[in-house]
Amino acid sequence: GLVEDLDYKDELKRFVRFWSSKSGDNQTTLDEYISRMKPGQKEIYFVTGEGKKAAAIAPAMEKMRQKDYEVLYMVDPLDEICSQSIVDFDGRKLVDINKAGLDLDKTDDEKKVLEETTKDFEPLAAWLKKVLGERVQKVQISDRLVDSPATLVQGEWGMSPMMQRYMKSQTTSSASDSAFAIGSRNQAILEINPTHTVIKRLKNAQETAPDADETEDMVMMVYETAALIGGYTIEDAGEFAKRVTKLMETMGEEASSGTMDAEVVSGQ
Repeated sequence: GLVEDLDYKDELKRFVRFWSSKSGDNQTTLDEYISRMKPGQKEIYFVTGEGKKAAAIAPAMEKMRQKDYEVLYMVDPLDEICSQSIVDFDGRKLVDINKAGLDLDKTDDEKKVLEETTKDFEPLAAWLKKVLGERVQKVQISDRLVDSPATLVQGEWGMSPMMQRYMKSQTTSSASDSAFAIGSRNQAILEINPTHTVIKRLKNAQETAPDADETEDMVMMVYETAALIGGYTIEDAGEFAKRVTKLMETMGEEASSGTMDAEVVSGQ
């Protein structure tokens, strides 16, 4: 079809249908998507995920919802392969919102705030890269997040987690599998949300107690939760479970302490 029939690729583009953030119970064509584009919108946005729900809750969708952009859902490896074949439609480029370099319209005030925030959080980003090592390609400040503390995105030539798993399933030799795993992992870029409470606390921890076990646990929790919600497989599920258990124990202790304090105050 679209992927293999190069002679009729332009004609076939008009028949491709995808789910989207505004298509409801029906899939949409690219022509229909364009008819609903916001004034001034120049690109067609899409996000990948293993199913509509996974695509809809992707952290990269937060800013798109806030700005009311429609986003196509690529919920199957074939969808993603098709997007690579389409490249553009009627002069409009298809853009993966979960890749680095996403450039949404910003006011002058928004650009200024981002520039100042990036400068303020650069030491934290550099330190996080040092702690996480080869787990990520780099760490940078995000302007696509609203509610999430962090997210993992891919570089320009990176593959989504869904496509990575598909490609890995096609690999036969253990040597190729090992090389693929290393290459895929190094493509990930960790983006952090400087307005989120968790990231602000992490910044404070980095400045006051960078070598504390609790600080390292916080770093790994931020990274691993971003990986999980992004569809990636974390390296050590057992260690992740231990960190979650430790967090719950700490919360339980704080809750008990709060109850005891309230009882003392009440008794007085």
